Amino acid sequence: SNLMFQDGEDIKVMTAEDRCFEIAKVLRVRAINDKTIEVANFAPVDIEEVTILMQMEGHAVPIKLLKIKKISAHAIQQLLYPFCEQVQHFEDLTHKKIDLSGYQGSGLPVNKVSFNFDGESAQIRKLKALAKLKWTIRFQDFDIYDNPKDEWKENIEAEDIRRFTGLMINLGYVMQSEKARLAFIAEPLYNNDRILLTDSEKKQAYERFLSIPLFRCGVCVNAPGYAGGSTFGLGEVILKNHTTQEICFTAVHEMAHMLGYSHDSNLTFLSADGKGAVLPLALIYQDMISQKELPVLKTNYYTPSDL
Repeated sequence: SNLMFQDGEDIKVMTAEDRCFEIAKVLRVRAINDKTIEVANFAPVDIEEVTILMQMEGHAVPIKLLKIKKISAHAIQQLLYPFCEQVQHFEDLTHKKIDLSGYQGSGLPVNKVSFNFDGESAQIRKLKALAKLKWTIRFQDFDIYDNPKDEWKENIEAEDIRRFTGLMINLGYVMQSEKARLAFIAEPLYNNDRILLTDSEKKQAYERFLSIPLFRCGVCVNAPGYAGGSTFGLGEVILKNHTTQEICFTAVHEMAHMLGYSHDSNLTFLSADGKGAVLPLALIYQDMISQKELPVLKTNYYTPSDL
């Protein structure tokens, strides 16, 4: 296997479309051709004892294709389908035996299969929880654009992206949690016109946070964060410290801008009486750090020098 986002890798490679991923599928599995699949781990932590599931046209229940003892952090590898070699008998999630020997010579058409992952560990359970989110993560070197305000780092580096992968996983894990949902709905929140949102409107707003379609992630300078549209910028200090310090005061503030909320709304800033979306989410993030509940911790992050 090779490792993605390593020091010295070309910026164009690190920011290419091929390196973007859905946060719901941090472990990305896809068919390369009729006989080969690619497994890519976009988390900056090793994933252990994981089962790769294959959804095959004509079979309603996913098939347990293979079990991998460990996939290294940011590893990417192409594998021959096991039924193209010596293994022909498999099992689906109902424990029904499936014979795939008929595909040994031909393989499977790329458009007839899709993949997911599963496992029984607490780590995999946390990564699977991210399926509630609709986020696609892509990395961007915004400095390539003519920007007179000089808002972006001169050149995004591999360690910035490594940090960003962990931050987005942790941020997503907090945002999708039941604690976050309840705290968001319980908080007095108002829109850009300073009109209080009803519970129904707060539920809709919360779902909008979970359903942001695209984060174009970059490293900003001269400000802790910068965002709008699909642009999502965070400063190096926040990226470096996301496993030990809460990030929601900045990250949720910028996400709210992506959704069209201005500084007139307390979904970005706290109101004069200390109410707003960022505070309860920040407290939950900090509590998850204290309880070592986040998926990416300083103790399991694979490149300690980044932090």
